[in-house]
Amino acid sequence: MVGIASSNVSAYSNGNDSYISNESNYLYNIYTGMRWQCVEYARRWLFIRKGCVFDDADAANDMWSQLSYVQRVVDGKCFSLKKYQNGSTSPPKNESLLIYSLGKDIPYGHVSVIVDVLNDSIRVAEQNFHAYYWASNYSRQIPYVLKNGSYYIMDSYNIYGWMSVEDNNENNPLNQSTIDKIIQKNISFPDFVCSKSITHNYFSLYYYLVFFFLLHLITFSFVFSVI
Repeated sequence: MVGIASSNVSAYSNGNDSYISNESNYLYNIYTGMRWQCVEYARRWLFIRKGCVFDDADAANDMWSQLSYVQRVVDGKCFSLKKYQNGSTSPPKNESLLIYSLGKDIPYGHVSVIVDVLNDSIRVAEQNFHAYYWASNYSRQIPYVLKNGSYYIMDSYNIYGWMSVEDNNENNPLNQSTIDKIIQKNISFPDFVCSKSITHNYFSLYYYLVFFFLLHLITFSFVFSVI
């Protein structure tokens, strides 16, 4: 263990940043990811602190384009992820996921969790960035600046932005009652009905438009042939 953030979310290290364990990690039977990658920490943090998890993404950098929702484990309720590009007119938001693009030393990108927002910097918690022990209850402090009405987090690696769970403070840290319910339901990795619902609605609209177009085409052809 290299540190603890948000009172009870431990961070671990594989020993070096390039090591890939290929071992899955579970918490209360819920899959959190591959030990001890950055995505695993972000999902486990979200699970412990908000009772939610996000769906799989191809890599950490792909979270920015592939994730739009998180889902509460105990009841399957969906919550939107609001995305703020680095350079947003809104300041960095606490308890958001900070997403990095691909870089020289981060070939899969990176994700951190913003655990504190100060007047001119943020504090993040993370795994698999550097294999060192934290000096406090966060791994790094990163400055940000306000320039021409926009907020920029000034890290040495390129940042897409931060994603915040839109839950109106409805979600709370796991308690024993919720943990017992999750264990009783024997959930290992929730079926992401949020993503499927959105995909279903998209294709339903697509096929409706195709049908509508073909119907008008047939009607037009019939009228033209009569004339």
